[in-house]
Amino acid sequence: MASHAWSSVFFTTYSLSLSFLEAIPLAAVSKSYRNFTVVTDVAGYRSSLADVGAVGIGRDYDLVAVKCATGVFHPKIGLFADKDGEVRATVGSGNLTFGGWGYNNEVLEVLRPGRDSSCFSGLADLIEAIQREARPNGFLECLRSPDLHSYVSLARKASLVAGAGTGRLLHTMAGPLTSQIATLVEELGGAEELTVVSPFFSAHNGVAVLAEAIGCQNVRVAVPPRAPSVFDFAAASAAGLKARPVSCDEFNDSRSLHSKVFDIDCRRGRLIVSGSANATVQALGRANVEAVVARIHDRDPLFGWIPASAQRCETTGEEAPQEEERASLSVDYDSGVIRGRFMGGQEYSGTWTVALAWGARREAGPDVVVDDNGNFAFRPPPSFDPIRVASSVQVILSRETAEIRGWLILRGFIDAMNKRGPIARSLGRMIAGLETLRDLTAIIDYVSKDPRAFIDAAERTGGGRSDREQSAGLNISRAFGSGDALLLSEGGNRGSGVVSSGDELIDALVRMLATTLPTANDDSGDDADEDDVSPSTEPEKRERGAGKDANNGERPKRVKPHVMELAFNRLFEEVTRVAPGPARAPGLFLIFDMIAKIAPRSSLGEELVPRLLVKWLQTAAGSRPIDVDLSGLDECVAVTVAKLAIGDPTKSQDMHAFLQAWNGGEVPEEFAVLGEPVAGRLNEEAIAPGTTQAQWTEIWWAILGTKTSWNRMNDLRKALATRGGPYVAPAGATSDESATIARYSARQGRDNRIVWSEIKSGDKPGCPRCGFRFPGVKATKFRRNRIATCENFTCGRVVIDVSL
Repeated sequence: MASHAWSSVFFTTYSLSLSFLEAIPLAAVSKSYRNFTVVTDVAGYRSSLADVGAVGIGRDYDLVAVKCATGVFHPKIGLFADKDGEVRATVGSGNLTFGGWGYNNEVLEVLRPGRDSSCFSGLADLIEAIQREARPNGFLECLRSPDLHSYVSLARKASLVAGAGTGRLLHTMAGPLTSQIATLVEELGGAEELTVVSPFFSAHNGVAVLAEAIGCQNVRVAVPPRAPSVFDFAAASAAGLKARPVSCDEFNDSRSLHSKVFDIDCRRGRLIVSGSANATVQALGRANVEAVVARIHDRDPLFGWIPASAQRCETTGEEAPQEEERASLSVDYDSGVIRGRFMGGQEYSGTWTVALAWGARREAGPDVVVDDNGNFAFRPPPSFDPIRVASSVQVILSRETAEIRGWLILRGFIDAMNKRGPIARSLGRMIAGLETLRDLTAIIDYVSKDPRAFIDAAERTGGGRSDREQSAGLNISRAFGSGDALLLSEGGNRGSGVVSSGDELIDALVRMLATTLPTANDDSGDDADEDDVSPSTEPEKRERGAGKDANNGERPKRVKPHVMELAFNRLFEEVTRVAPGPARAPGLFLIFDMIAKIAPRSSLGEELVPRLLVKWLQTAAGSRPIDVDLSGLDECVAVTVAKLAIGDPTKSQDMHAFLQAWNGGEVPEEFAVLGEPVAGRLNEEAIAPGTTQAQWTEIWWAILGTKTSWNRMNDLRKALATRGGPYVAPAGATSDESATIARYSARQGRDNRIVWSEIKSGDKPGCPRCGFRFPGVKATKFRRNRIATCENFTCGRVVIDVSL
C-alpha cells in the first residue's frame, strides 16, 4: 500500500471493518487515489453497520454489497494502479479487518506484471465475472451493477506484460477449484503428498474431496496452537481417509490461524495453492466465490513440516463463512432520490417508516412502500442535504419491532471523485464543513489552474441562491434542487460506464458558499504541525487538523496570501472575458462569496479583503440588471461599499460616486431605502460579521450624504441652464475657465464655449467636440477636477466632465 502513490484501488472481502479500512488502506493512499471500490459479501456489509467509527463510506469510497445465490462471496483480492502505469495485485486469506491484516495468521500472494502476468489474466477474468454477475436478481445479487470496467482493463493490460510466470489465479466463477487444481497436478505428473492448512474443514469432507480429485492418499493436516476449528482426524479415519497431524514454524505462533494453503508435492515439482479457499466442500466446489493462486515450485519444500499432536489446538469458536439470512439495506442517493433494496430477509414488502441517521442525529423521513422484490425509493426530507452531512449516513426502515439498516452511498459524489481525484474529497470536506488547511489550499490551487470550472458552476447555479436569479438574466439549469445540494442529471445509468462529469460537486460548493456563514472558528482545520501552506510544499503531515487548541495559543496557520491572490486574479480574468452586463452576475456572486468566506483565511486576510472588494466593484461596474427591482447584485454592491467605508470612512465619497455610477445618476430614493444593509442578513454577516444595525445605518447614510465631484459638476450644469442663476465655481478651474463660465452664465459671447462631457473618457481624456486629447498634465487635472480647456487652437473650449 505504501510502495506507490496508488490512484486506483480495488478490494474484495467477506468480513469487513470500515474503521480498519479507513484507518489503514484508505489512509495509505489518501493523497493520491481517484477510484477506491470495495465489493463485500452481505454478511460483512451487515456487520459493518455497527461500526460507529466509519465516517467516509459512500463519500470517500464506494462500497458494493453482494449476496451470492449459492453460498458466500469470499475472495480476498486487491488491485492497485498508479497514474504512471505501475500495477500490483494481491490474493490472500485475510479480510479487510484488523484481524485479516495482522491479528490473525494469514497468507498473501503479491503479484507483479512480468513475473505473474498469467495471474493477472485470471484476475481480469474474475473481476469481469463479478461485473457480469453482480446485478439485481443476479448470481451476485446487489442493488446496482458496479462499474468495474476500469479494473478489468488494468488487470488485462498487466497480463500482456512479457513473463507469464509459474503462477495461475484460479477462481470458482470458472468452475470448482478441485477440478482446476487437479488439472495442474496432472500436468506435474500427479500428486504424491497433500498438506492442508485451513481454519475450517467441513469436519473432514473438504480435505477428502480435494484428495480424491487429485488422486492422493498421502494426506497431512496442519494443527496450529490456536485456530477457529480442528480437523476431525477420527471421522476422517472412519471414512477411510488417513490423515496425519503436522506443524511448521510459519503456522505455529500464538495468533489464530486463518491462513489457507494447500501444499501439494508432485512428481515433477511442488504446487502451492493459497488464497481465500478453506478446506471445505463449499469453498472447493462452486457454492462460494473464491480466489486462489496456484504457484509451481521446482525447489525443496518451503515448509519444514514435522509431526504434531492432533490435540494441541485451542479452538476460538469462530464460525465458518455462511450465508447471511438476516436483512440489511443497500442504498444509493442519486438525482435527489434515495433508492434501495433489501438484501436477505423475508416478508419485506409493504409500508415501512424511514429514518436517516448520522453521528448522534436521527431525522424522520417519509413512509415508504417496499415492493415484492425488496426495492424502494423516496425523496429525503427537504431539511436533509446528504452532501453537507459531516459523516456517513445510514438509512433505517422500521416496522413494528423490526429495524433494518443500510449505508447511504452518494452516487454523484463517488462519480465526481472518480473524475477529479483527491480534489473532489477536499471539495466534499469543505462543503461539509470539515476542511483542513490542506484542503483549502488544494481548492485555492485548483481555482488558479481551472477558474473556468468555477465560473461555469456559478453560471449553472445562478450564483448559488434563488434570490440571485433575476440578476443573472440567464436560463439557469439544475440550479436549486429541493433539499439537494448535489443535484445530478436524471436517468444516469450507473454501472454501465457512464459517470458524472464531476461538475455537480463544484456546483454544490458554489451553493454552499452562497448560503452558509463562516463558522466562528473558521481556520481551515488549523493544522498545528504545519507552516503556511502552498501547493508546492512537502506532502501533508497529517490528514486532519485539530483546531486552535492544538496550536498552544499560537496564531492559527493560514493560506499564504500570494496563493490566495493568484486564485482571485484568475477568477477576475475569467469574469472580465464577458462584456460588462447582467451576464457577469453569476461570476460576480461567486467571487463576492469567496471574498467574504475564503479570503479572510489568508495569513494577510485583513489587508487582502479590502483590496479584493475594490477590485470586485471595478469588475461589477456596468453590470447592473436593467428593469428589475432591487436585485441580489444590488444588495452585494450596497454591502460592499458600506463595508469599505466602515473600514475607512475617508472612502465614503468614492463609494457614493460608485453608487451614482451604478445607478446611472443620483441614487434613487427607492435604492437608498431598500439598499440599506440590514444587520443579520446573509451578505452582511458574511462580509462584516458582528456589525450592528446602527453601524450599518450610520455609514450608509453618511455615504449618501457626501457630495461627489459628479454632484458638483452636475449642479453647475443645472445652474448654468438658467441665465444669470446662482452657481458655485468649480474647484480647480483656472481664471480663464472661471471667466468663460461667468460669461456663459450671463449669456455673453458665444453659447458653445462650454462642452459637457457625458461619456467616461477612460485613460486618455480629451475634448468630445473636436476629439483633441489632453496632454499629460492637463489630463491629470481633468481627471482630478473634472474641468480642463481644449488646447486645439481651432477649438479652445472649456470641457466639463459630467459623466458617471
